[in-house]
Amino acid sequence: ENYLISDVEATDWYLADPEDRAGAWRNLALGLEHLHPDIRRKMDRLSRHGEGFLLIGRLGQDEISLSGGFEDGQITITVSPLTHSGQRSIVDHDSLERLQEETKTLRHAMEANPYPIWRHDVDGKIIWANAAYFDLVERLRGETGVVLWPIPDVFCDSLAEAGAQEDKARVGLLPDHPPSGGTGPDGKLWYEVRQHRTAPVGETAELEPPTDGSLYIATPCNRLVAAERSLRNFVQTLSKTFAHLPVGLAIFDRKRELILFNAALVELSTLDPRWLSGRPSLFEFLDQLRDNRRMPEPRDYRAWRSSLIALEKGAENGNYEEIWNLPDGQSFRVLGRPHPDGAVALIFENISSEMSLTRKFRADMEIYQSALDHDEQAIAIFNGNGELEVSNAAYAMLWEDDPRERLTRDDFAQALQIWEGRCLPHLVWEELRQTMTQAQGEVRSSMSDVVWMSDGRRLNIYLTPLKSGRTMIKFRTSLQKSGQRPPPPQAVEPSTETRATSPITMLMNYATSQNG
Repeated sequence: ENYLISDVEATDWYLADPEDRAGAWRNLALGLEHLHPDIRRKMDRLSRHGEGFLLIGRLGQDEISLSGGFEDGQITITVSPLTHSGQRSIVDHDSLERLQEETKTLRHAMEANPYPIWRHDVDGKIIWANAAYFDLVERLRGETGVVLWPIPDVFCDSLAEAGAQEDKARVGLLPDHPPSGGTGPDGKLWYEVRQHRTAPVGETAELEPPTDGSLYIATPCNRLVAAERSLRNFVQTLSKTFAHLPVGLAIFDRKRELILFNAALVELSTLDPRWLSGRPSLFEFLDQLRDNRRMPEPRDYRAWRSSLIALEKGAENGNYEEIWNLPDGQSFRVLGRPHPDGAVALIFENISSEMSLTRKFRADMEIYQSALDHDEQAIAIFNGNGELEVSNAAYAMLWEDDPRERLTRDDFAQALQIWEGRCLPHLVWEELRQTMTQAQGEVRSSMSDVVWMSDGRRLNIYLTPLKSGRTMIKFRTSLQKSGQRPPPPQAVEPSTETRATSPITMLMNYATSQNG
């Protein structure tokens, strides 16, 4: 009856339909027919007459034993390899379908990959390439069409020039015809090529098998090359700029290692450029400055180390600024400024000339002030904004007020209020106010007048215009004669036509005539 009575395993892939036990004999004959052409005839004679058989078939390069026998009313068919072979594996139908689907997916992924991918054999010849590689060949040659076998190796010369001994190299390809766009800054097509060595099938990674070729992947890097070249040009420009700066520049990274310095720093610090190129730390740098006497000598080492920590913290916050007076008489202005990623920069500026001029200016000012203080006349000088710039000791004694003791400058209105408070009323104060409130560009003329102080002293006032809009006012006092009374304010004759016609003068003259 040829009814299948044995169990069917998942690996019994010679049976097309294991569930159809009644048709299993016919399906088995069809499945074994490709192993030996006489298998169907032998199986038919075995089924009809009980004649056993033994056949040697072939599956690829392997020899397969096919045998059949009849015993106790049951027919047995046996299929087995004659010798063990590591070249072939038995795969069930479902697994084979999955492998085929995966192969199809991988092939599609390789063709859809925008990066050129190709494979070399052991002789260095290309045996496979994806669509992106063929597109690159057409782009380099400036022509379209089918690329014939053998596949041209467009990266061979470039990789040889790059001396690529590692698994990664950057190469530039020069097209025969410049493409419309997408090249690097030098007109080349730049790629970063990675090499992956492949092992023969069946070998294991633990045995370190010899390679049977290499797989290459080329990643376009035109923008990266352009960015690196732009950055390199920018750094060169900065280096040239730093080299011509008169100030010393030292930049320390977040680890506080010196990563950049200029020629001015070498000149100001007198440190060896080779030692600076060794990326010393911030504290090593400052220690060396101290040893070279290029920083103020500290009173004690512990306080000096504390000051270095304050310098670092101040540089991080951007608020470190000090004047270093060196033992040889030079003066440095040292600034600490923060930089991105935790870096700090120290800026050294030689201000010896500036400090010398400042000291000379202060010495000259002390001489000028001493000369003014020896003058018996009270002197006050106002700038174009009406601020009191200079006064002498006689001025402080006369008005019992010393503006030099205050941090802020007095203006003319404050000074005039003091003057009027210690003198009898007089029209000269109004004239002084009008003169001082004139625009800075207007021409001022000298003037003088006489007033009487509240204690009976005669006060001569002199106004003299100076350069740059400044005005000097002098006061000279003299005692009145015995028995002489100071004239009333209205008896003082005005010195200008404006004073005679002013409403205040007319009112004073009217009051005098009524009292007479």
